[in-house]
This record gives sequence, C-alpha cells and structure tokens, in this order.
Amino acid sequence: MKKIYELYDRFIVPIVLSFFFLRTGGFLACTLKKRQGQTTVEYMLMLAVVVGMILIGAVLFHKKILGGFFTMVGMVIGGGDA
Repeated sequence: MKKIYELYDRFIVPIVLSFFFLRTGGFLACTLKKRQGQTTVEYMLMLAVVVGMILIGAVLFHKKILGGFFTMVGMVIGGGDA
C-alpha cells in the first residue's frame, strides 16, 4: 500500500496539478492580472513630483538662475554695440 501512495504522490499528483495550471493559465496568471497601463491618477502623481522638484530647484537656486538670466540679457544687449 505504501508503494501505491508513493507512485500516486510522484506521478499522479504532478500530472493533475499540471493540467489544473494549464487550464487556469498558471498560478501567476490567476493571482496577478496584467495591467493595461498608467491611469490618469498615476500621470497626475508623476506630474506633481516633477513640478515639485522644479519648484524646489527654483527656490534653492533662484539667485543663480536670475544671475544667469541677466548675464544672457547683458550679452544680447551688449552684442548689438559692435
């Protein structure tokens, strides 16, 4: 009787489980659905992060940004005198 259980566990159970997984699409296909893509909320969250980083950068480096801007304006205005 022990041999029958060993054969059953070794051969029959894996075959039955493999048929189950093939029929259902496998374990991962049952538990994890394929996502179609980003939703509007996810795009808005990414946009909020990008805008937030730009604002933080502008606050931290506003003097350098203004200095660079006025330097460029001075170059453009000064370039017409030649």
